[in-house]
Amino acid sequence: MNTISVIGSGTMGLGIAQLAAIKYSVVIVDNVEKVLENSKKKLKVILNRLIEKNKIDQNTADNIFSRINFTTDLKEIRGSNLVVEAIIEDLEVKKELFKEVETIVDDVCVLATNTSSLSVTSVAS
Repeated sequence: MNTISVIGSGTMGLGIAQLAAIKYSVVIVDNVEKVLENSKKKLKVILNRLIEKNKIDQNTADNIFSRINFTTDLKEIRGSNLVVEAIIEDLEVKKELFKEVETIVDDVCVLATNTSSLSVTSVAS
């Protein structure tokens, strides 16, 4: 697995991207540029806190940050091995997103949802 994409740069999406970027290249997509900019700033704060607590060193923080590509262009997920959806908890919005994602990624790409309240089976349908 080389590239993991995360759609949605809120708290959950950013956390998933941060963990994935320890080892993989990550594309994080959000449809609002300002939200992406805020997520970049938030990630820097999180990484600095981890450095202060001696959980990671500066080099690790720099590597994590450098492995993440923040974008508003959903087509940037092309070539991903795994796509994790972490958007609003709205079944119809998630279904529409997955329909679009399926037109971009390869057949071997794994699609995942980060839903907490919706049926995964309903999302998959």
